[in-house]
Order: sequence, then C-alpha cells, then structure tokens
Amino acid sequence: MITIDGRHLALADIVAVADGASVGLAAEAIARMSASQESAVATASRRPVYGRSTGVGANKTVTLADVEGADTHGLKLLRSHAVDAGRTLDRRTVRAMMAVRLSQLAAGGSGISPVIAEALAGMINADVVPEIREFGGIGTADLPALAGTALTMLGERQPLGAGAAPSLLEAWPTADALPFISSSALTIAQAVLAHHALGRLLENAMTVAGLSFIAMDGNPEALSPAVAAAADSAAVTTAADTLRTLVEGIGTPARIQDPYCLRTLPQIFGSQLEEHDALGRLLERLVVAGNENPLVVGVPADGTNDVAHHGLFQMTNLARRMDVLNLAVGAACATHLRRIDLLCDPAYTGLHPFLAEDGSGQSGVMMLEYVAAAAVGRIRANAQPASLQTVVLSLGAEEDASFASLAAAQLLSTARALETVTAVELVCAVRALRLQGREPKELRSARLKNLLDAGFSLPAGMEDRDLRGDVEEAVLLVRASYQAGPAGNFDRLR
Repeated sequence: MITIDGRHLALADIVAVADGASVGLAAEAIARMSASQESAVATASRRPVYGRSTGVGANKTVTLADVEGADTHGLKLLRSHAVDAGRTLDRRTVRAMMAVRLSQLAAGGSGISPVIAEALAGMINADVVPEIREFGGIGTADLPALAGTALTMLGERQPLGAGAAPSLLEAWPTADALPFISSSALTIAQAVLAHHALGRLLENAMTVAGLSFIAMDGNPEALSPAVAAAADSAAVTTAADTLRTLVEGIGTPARIQDPYCLRTLPQIFGSQLEEHDALGRLLERLVVAGNENPLVVGVPADGTNDVAHHGLFQMTNLARRMDVLNLAVGAACATHLRRIDLLCDPAYTGLHPFLAEDGSGQSGVMMLEYVAAAAVGRIRANAQPASLQTVVLSLGAEEDASFASLAAAQLLSTARALETVTAVELVCAVRALRLQGREPKELRSARLKNLLDAGFSLPAGMEDRDLRGDVEEAVLLVRASYQAGPAGNFDRLR
C-alpha cells in the first residue's frame, strides 16, 4: 500500500498505483485537510472566494448567495465542466491521475472536505476508473477529467469497463466542487508515466548503443577520462564514464576518428539524461504542490484564515520542461538512425550489406531502417514546442494557456516511438554480433552482457523473412532492466 501524506510522494509510487497498488491516507493528511476546510469556510464568510462564493471563469463576478439554487451550483459546475472528447485514456493513466490528485488534496491547500479525499482513495482501491478522454485540458487545469471523475464518484457516469456506476458519495457540496477540479493532475500523471518510461528506455538505448559500438569496433578514446573531465556538463561526464565502462576491453579500434553517431555518444545521452532528471525534480514538487486556486493559506488555530488567488495552475514550467526533453530526444534521433545505417554497411561491420545472410542480393534488415525512420518522424514532430501555443477563452477572462497537456501527450508518444527506434537498433546490433561470431562472455560489462544474452533470444535465422516479430520481441527487451552486476556508474541511471 502507498501512503499518501501530502508532503512527499515518490514518482515510482505513482507508477505503482497506476499498475494496481492500493493507497491509504495518512492521519496527518486528513487533519491538514480538515484545518484547511475550516479556514476556507471562515474566509468565505468575510470576503469573496473564487468558486466557493462566486461563479468561475467569466462568471467570477456572480455572487452565489444572490443566485437561486446556490446549494446545487457545485453539482451544476461538475456536470457542465465534465465534457471531453476523443480517444478514451487507458486505466493506467487514469489511476495515476487519481493518485496525483489525492496527493495534492492531502497537501491541504484546497479547503476541500476530507470526505471527498477519502472517497477518492476508496475509488482507487476499488479500482473504479472514470472514463476520461484525451481532449479537454489545455494546461490550465484538467477540469473535464476531474469533473468527470467527480460524476463517476456520484454514480452519474459509468466507469471504464462493464458494470453499473457505483455511488461513492451521496452529494457534492458547492464549496467542494471547484477545489476538486482545480488541478492539472491528469497532465502531471501523464508526465510522470512518460518520465518513468523514458528513464528505463534511455538507460537501455545507451546499452544498445554500446552493442553497436562494439559491432563497429568503435574507438573508446572518445569516452576516455580526460574527455569526460573536459565535458561541458556533469551529465555528459557521467554518460562518458558509463559508456567507457560498458565497452571497455573490446579490442583494437577500427578508426582514428569514428562517425559522430559513435564519437558523440556522451553528448547524445548526457543531454537527454540531464533533461530527464530536471523534469523528474519538477514533477516531485508538483505532485505535492499547493497549486490550488484559490490557495488556502490561513491557520484556523490563530485566526489568520485567508486564501490567495493566483495563476500557479498554469503549468508553464512543466510544459517547457517536457518540450525540452522532447527536443533532446528528437535531436538525438539523427545519430540513432545513423548507427542503424552503419550497421548495414559492410565498411563498418565487415559483413554483407544490410546484414544479409550472403551476398546474393538479399535485403536482410533493409526495411528496418524505414521502420526506424518512420518512428523518428513521429519523435521529431513531437519536438515542436507545445509551450509556444496559446489561446483566449471564457469571454477573455483567460487569455493564455500553457498547453502542458499537449506536451505530456507528445512526451508519451515520443516514449512509444523511441521504443521502436531502440528495438530496431537492438535487432541490427545483435544480428551483426551474431554474424561476427561474438559471444556475451567476451564482454566485461555485466549490463552489456545481460542485454546481449537477452538479445540472443531473438530469432537467429538470417534468411530474408518477415521481421515484425523480431521488432515486437525487441520492444519487450528494451523495456526490461539489465542492471545486475557491479554498481558504480550504473546506479546513476536507475
């Protein structure tokens, strides 16, 4: 069980909840939410509080006390804001969203009733997953996704999958409507899942590049301690040290200077890992951050009840961080494709063109270059910055948006496409090493040896055949872990 305390939640814990782990609210989180609710009620009794005593968006000038049926305004707000469209999101993504929102509520800045948070925890543990669709959020709060979640909790909307809609709550007070939906929990959850997938993938892409380096007798001077020390970034230094450990003892290099796709491996992977780490640090803050609008800042015990109206809900920094990581991955793709191309070149492997069985004109892995190039096209398209987009909505009351939701979707798409690119390189590198008669036992690095062992489980036939199955198996391999063995530099990439 993952304990939600509102102060710290590891990104790996969110992934665990996405994959089915249960949750529990810490006692101090419940107490914090109760105090926050008391403060919000006291503040609303003496001055306007957005969404609690007023309408929202362009309706912020409407005072709810003057409106007939104000006691049902919250339910109307949830129903009106629950509209979304497009592809239905998978259970894993939506469970991650609920875990993020629960953690944010536990931080105690929303003024929401703890009863709502306890119902959300019960929803996660009962595996009742709202049906959420892809279009609705624009990076200023995932209002449709969370409003739809609320309607599912009330039993008004059927959850994902078969079965009747359960009722986890009998009513939804007006005061608790906006505080529940005022969050970018879905966008943050998608970013967490993409960050997790890319962490393992970048680690394995570096290891696959090590296999390619050996298959082409690369020159390890580019990875030497002196070069690592001269790097312009600590991340590049770490990548050089790791790559040097991976390929040490490979024999005599074939060239004085390798092509860039081998010679610049530290920069290629160091830059991606640097941006990946930066995104991770930001996400660790966001999953427990008080980005609620309005933010309850008062303390009931000393009578300093108050709220702060702000714009932190606009995920500008998150959008930019994801854009930069997408750009770093996209920029590296030219070298991924070039290594695949050179593995097909007899001048670099001493083998037949396209790693074919013989020189009779067989195509070998020729078409895998096309598959990888198609995936790279998707990655490069995703690298177009989402954070440059903007929009004016709600009668001009909201005149900008971060589009972090789009950046998160692009990052998830990039992770899926990079799996294909890395899998293609793995198929080609393993095939080249097989044809060269190389064996895993020749390698000093446990990590590299483990990956080559796994790679040798791929079909061994070199004749022209349908390679779709090989790529599918290789995708599963690049999702796995090959960290057994010595520690040292490997720890940095876990």
